[in-house]
Amino acid sequence: METDQQDLLVSITSFLNQNHIPYMVTGAWSVIYYGRPRASHDIDFVVEVKRKETGKLISKLKKLSGDFQFQESAVKNAIANKGMFNVLHLPTYLKLDFWLLTSNSFDKSRFARKVTVDVLGEKMVLSSAEDTILQKLHWYQISPMEKSLIDAAFVYQIQKKNLDLQYLSLWAKKLKVTRNLKKLDSIDLEQYI
Repeated sequence: METDQQDLLVSITSFLNQNHIPYMVTGAWSVIYYGRPRASHDIDFVVEVKRKETGKLISKLKKLSGDFQFQESAVKNAIANKGMFNVLHLPTYLKLDFWLLTSNSFDKSRFARKVTVDVLGEKMVLSSAEDTILQKLHWYQISPMEKSLIDAAFVYQIQKKNLDLQYLSLWAKKLKVTRNLKKLDSIDLEQYI
């Protein structure tokens, strides 16, 4: 399964790169890159697509092989409402979630700070380590699933020497997740390995 996901990640980031669609990988695969290997049922992307580019994006998606399925109406709706659409990879039933970049100040900040890295022989654009932590803490605040907090702790503890702690602190305050940010250093991750 992991190999299927890796192949799919390479294939789709290559597609996005070749078609000049601004994106960043986020969610579980960002955590995997910065923190820990773990299972995931989907691959999450944030993409920047303007309303006037809707038709162009749909025609590009149609050029994907017949192994992929998506609903045009879902793509149109997601772009119009800055929501999310997904593409299903039929051979593996893996889901690709495409979140549209919103005008929310944190979304704009994390998209501006995305980083290009070499993963599996492909240039990929990822959410920064700091923004991966903040997004996971934000999700934990909305829906307190332990997985989100543990993901944030793995990235925090593994990347600590490389983190912009001032940026983390500033956005934690704005997102009202400071209390949980302070917890990350003391979480014993041994039991989750």
